[in-house]
Amino acid sequence: MSTSATRPDAVLDEDGAPSAPGAALVDESRRVLVHLLQGPFLDGRRDAARYAQLLRDRSALEARLADLFLELVVDDDAQVAFVRQSEDDADAPKLLRRLTGMNRLDSVLMLVLRQMLLTQSSRGQRTVVSEAELQQALAAYRRTTSTDEAGFAKEVRASIAKVQRAGLLDEQGDDYEVSPVLRLMIGPDTAREFIALYRDAGVSGLEDPADDSSEESDDEVGGGAPAAG
Repeated sequence: MSTSATRPDAVLDEDGAPSAPGAALVDESRRVLVHLLQGPFLDGRRDAARYAQLLRDRSALEARLADLFLELVVDDDAQVAFVRQSEDDADAPKLLRRLTGMNRLDSVLMLVLRQMLLTQSSRGQRTVVSEAELQQALAAYRRTTSTDEAGFAKEVRASIAKVQRAGLLDEQGDDYEVSPVLRLMIGPDTAREFIALYRDAGVSGLEDPADDSSEESDDEVGGGAPAAG
């Protein structure tokens, strides 16, 4: 799924060029680098020119990111890219602080959205969900000590807004489209770890992520997950 090859049609999108080996990044690539660092990801469907430049100058961009203990993750099928902390050096300073401040409900929402994404993408469909569907899916995870349904619904709306601000939900009228980058940001191993923690805490209903051939790259690229509080 992740590839270093440049798409043949991508080179026609812009007049940008790759950077010369050992030289400073060309201007367009510098803009791509800043966009990646600002995060949370680069969506080639919405920013085709910038994504095309990333593919042209991928090697140089990867080298600059490596200098910062970061690595580039690219999914050419979904046309998304983002950066994550390198796992090569556990003692390396941490530059990224993304998706922090996520509470328990936020994390469960992320896992539910990921499962929806896997189910729909396996059928070749975009993943579009409504707030009502998410409210229903998350109702099972309401704490058994809480009987305040209205309060819980408000918490769900707050979690949806938080994930939307992170760029992982795109408002489509009354619905939301789930960004395909979510599947990369939370790989199956990380998802299982979170599910195990929730089950130990008495939260039931979460399913293990599918491990079919469509996810064979996830074990390689699945990265950071939201913090559970």
